[in-house]
Amino acid sequence: MKLWISKNSEVPVHDQLIAQITLGIASNDLAPGERLPSTRELARRFRIHQNTVSTAYRKLTEQGLVTLRKGSGVYVANSAGPDTRPDSLNDLFARFVEHAVGLGYSTAEIREVIDQGFAEANIGRILVVESDENLREIIVCEIEMATGVTTVGIAAEDLMPYGIDDEVKLVAMADERAKLDRVPEVNGRCTYLEPNSVPEAMQGQARPSGDKLTAVVSGWEKFVSLARLFLLAADVDPATIITRSTRDPDWRKASEPASIIICDSLTARQFAGDDRVRVFPLIASDSLDALGRSIRM
Repeated sequence: MKLWISKNSEVPVHDQLIAQITLGIASNDLAPGERLPSTRELARRFRIHQNTVSTAYRKLTEQGLVTLRKGSGVYVANSAGPDTRPDSLNDLFARFVEHAVGLGYSTAEIREVIDQGFAEANIGRILVVESDENLREIIVCEIEMATGVTTVGIAAEDLMPYGIDDEVKLVAMADERAKLDRVPEVNGRCTYLEPNSVPEAMQGQARPSGDKLTAVVSGWEKFVSLARLFLLAADVDPATIITRSTRDPDWRKASEPASIIICDSLTARQFAGDDRVRVFPLIASDSLDALGRSIRM
């Protein structure tokens, strides 16, 4: 994964490193077990103090995102535990069959249940579980556009009294797994989606020219801050960046002078036909494709 650093940014360098590495891990641009550049290497590459890199790595370690191996280096943490994905789908199926047989079920009974599952009617509704209301609205929008299935959202804390019937597909972002797997109503029924990769989303996009204004617009505050961070890391002049929340009454007027408008999928609906718009989807396209296939089996 390529890292960018802007020394002229108001965002501290160690926070720039933390944000980019965190997003790289979330989007699988940095794989579990992958070795990160050493503090000395990053300090030399960006001509910054080694303590700055050490601070970033220490905070990432405290968050459980990376691990420090003495004498070896810093590595992306492995998500070891009962939820770790098997090496392949064949491994997963083999473990399922082995477990079912161990419980006394015959292979004929196992086959019948599998066939019945694939023969079930299409999912009638998708339920997005996300406690951040602004983020939830964007996720609902992207899923509904990708699948054509009616999609609604709910906060995790509101799941307890919510009746979830068999025609409802539970969906959440991958970073919600640890929390939701402890909710009895979920009980292994939730499909977890991977976030979009920044390099993949930005591939082929032209870098904003130095004399043009770029607007970052979204109803989700974190989208605005992350997009601004990556623009600054790409050495875009902070004086040319306009940031607005769609919750602000003047957001549309403030974005009018911009030559480029960076926004999420939901906000893009407010700019129909505007060729200035560059949309950054939050959900990886592979995850949306897999979700679409799963509800139409």
